[in-house]
Amino acid sequence: MADVEIFSRRFKTQRGKTFFFDVKKNSNGKFVKITESIPQGNSNYRRAFMTVSEEALPEFIKTLEEIKQEMEKY
Repeated sequence: MADVEIFSRRFKTQRGKTFFFDVKKNSNGKFVKITESIPQGNSNYRRAFMTVSEEALPEFIKTLEEIKQEMEKY
């Protein structure tokens, strides 16, 4: 089964990076694909991505919240 997109959201930073959050499913289950797209000039982009499985998502979000709290201290 090929990846099927369920939901997608994106935002652009002030520095020009774009982040894509795509919720997908395939024969292995549901997951989030997070893509960072960085403009390189001349309509070229450098992209990097990672996936987070549905089962790992709660711990992933919890860790991001902890990181956010720590960053706000400084």
